[in-house]
Amino acid sequence: MMEINMKEKLRALRRQKNITQEALANHLGITPQSIGKWERGEGFPDITLLPKIAFYFGVTVDELLCVDQARVDEAIAAYSRQAAMYQNNGENEKNLALWEKAYAEFPNDCRVMEGLMAAINRKAEFPCPKAEADRIIALGEKLLEKSTDSRQREHAVQFLCYTYDGIDKEKALYYANMGGSVHATREGLKAAILPGEEGVAACQKYMESLIYYAAMSAVRMTSKIQFSPQETIEAYSFAIDILKRFFQDDNVGFYAFDLSLYYFSIALQYAELNDKENTLTHLAKSCRYAVVDAGLNDMDYTAPMANRLKYKKQNTTKNYKGNACNLRLKALEDKRFDFVRKEARFQKTLADLEKHAD
Repeated sequence: MMEINMKEKLRALRRQKNITQEALANHLGITPQSIGKWERGEGFPDITLLPKIAFYFGVTVDELLCVDQARVDEAIAAYSRQAAMYQNNGENEKNLALWEKAYAEFPNDCRVMEGLMAAINRKAEFPCPKAEADRIIALGEKLLEKSTDSRQREHAVQFLCYTYDGIDKEKALYYANMGGSVHATREGLKAAILPGEEGVAACQKYMESLIYYAAMSAVRMTSKIQFSPQETIEAYSFAIDILKRFFQDDNVGFYAFDLSLYYFSIALQYAELNDKENTLTHLAKSCRYAVVDAGLNDMDYTAPMANRLKYKKQNTTKNYKGNACNLRLKALEDKRFDFVRKEARFQKTLADLEKHAD
């Protein structure tokens, strides 16, 4: 069902023609108050007036009623729904093909530019090959030029920053400086001003984002310079500790994937040190959270600092097929684990992952 919405169109047409509400009302033989109501969305013209209004402004009745735009909006919404399904299943090639089709149909729509930019980024390997990088940059810069939507612009800045990183550090920093300050984020401001239950939920959402990015920053440090195995273990342990402190009842939901990865990364470091006991212990913990990820469905978080938050599986996206168990099984082929491969505990970890892999 298309929503007919002419209030903004009528106002825009009147301003383009540089006429007042009174002048339009005189032409139509009605009161200026009627024009005001239409432009506020409080009513519609009588159907007999529509052709006269459209003729006066030199547009079709469909254009006046924004029916053409409604059709565009419906088509893009359908693309977005299908894309969400592909992203939820990790079907990146299908997702990219879908947005390529949408872009061929609507090359100047900011929503489509954003979707295609993200789809190329999801499909590209790291570091991003030149052809894909060039397309992301072209789309991102075009989006910044055209869009007034703050979220679209944030995404464009993010993708431009990440894509230029490794290509042109100065350009990457230019776009990094276009990002918002931690002192004035959307989430932080809402947490500060919203009252009551809504305010508590906003505070928990803000804490969740801060803890997630703190964990990510700890992990990212290890890729900046050469960390020793012990330093790397400390960084990943810090990331685990703050996540598990937030979700203190271990009902970690969405973050089971991250915890599985972090424990696996620690196991790799212990393997480098030829520490059999810690390698096997952390592989078992990695496996445990991978199994949690594999069985994850919609849920409410229950820890005291997170009990207003919910997990909705349909709202998540992933950049791979299968689940965390599939990824851990592939990663366990690493030769650094050969020294524990015949151990019973290692074999049990393999069996548990195979049982729950998608």
